[in-house]
Amino acid sequence: MLKQRLITAAILVPLVVWAILALPSQLVLMLFAAVALLAGWEWLQLMDIKTTPAKLGLLALAFATGWTSLAFLPFAVILFSTVMIWLLATLVVVFYAAKPLAGSLSQLFKHPLFGFFAMLLILTGFVASAGYLHSNWEQGPALLLFVMVTVWLADTGGYFAGKRFGKHKLAVAISPNKTWEGVIGAQLLALLWAVGFYFFVGGLSHSFISWLLLTVFIVMVSVVGDLLESVFKRCYHKKDSGQLLPGHGGILDRVDSLLAALPVFTVSLLAGAGL
Repeated sequence: MLKQRLITAAILVPLVVWAILALPSQLVLMLFAAVALLAGWEWLQLMDIKTTPAKLGLLALAFATGWTSLAFLPFAVILFSTVMIWLLATLVVVFYAAKPLAGSLSQLFKHPLFGFFAMLLILTGFVASAGYLHSNWEQGPALLLFVMVTVWLADTGGYFAGKRFGKHKLAVAISPNKTWEGVIGAQLLALLWAVGFYFFVGGLSHSFISWLLLTVFIVMVSVVGDLLESVFKRCYHKKDSGQLLPGHGGILDRVDSLLAALPVFTVSLLAGAGL
């Protein structure tokens, strides 16, 4: 399993880094839209939408609605809606970390309309944030790469620290294997990357301390993204969202943390810029 994870990462990571740094913003937006479509397909599978025509129809509806939103709605509206989703997700994760979901809440998560609209809002905000960050910031490509690598390294640090030192459960009722020691490992590796990025890239509007605090915050937000997918999987009694990436599960399993981290990171940058 670990060998497969490393091989898959060794192939995909350089391609993603090249695409973000070398491609124009419009193509990067299309790339993230393609990732969102694959994640949406797996989300529908997670919801037990079994037939291909039904999944294709719902995915086409989500794509059309999301693209129309990107074209006609102010970015602030999309971003506000996405951040509100993640605020509510944080409350659910914190409140039900050590106890099962209330029956009514579990039924809500399993309701097809709720699942569809949660998918639509989250994936639209994810694509919108990637496109905005890449195209509307002087260091946009580098900042987009920063948040992605932060999430990847946090996932890696959390995995190895949790396996080696994990004793204190983080959210036993949602994801029993996650521990606070894993969170610490995730933070340490992400902070090392943040220090290197800050001094290598330079010219950031944040002070050094505020940049590190932002990194800590984004790592915690990424944990919420991971745990929210775990809530959905537990409601539907699923282990993985798919098997598209050898050793990693599905696309949704790989981007769940980024779905939360990317829009919240974008909002944090906008807030820091006073916009």
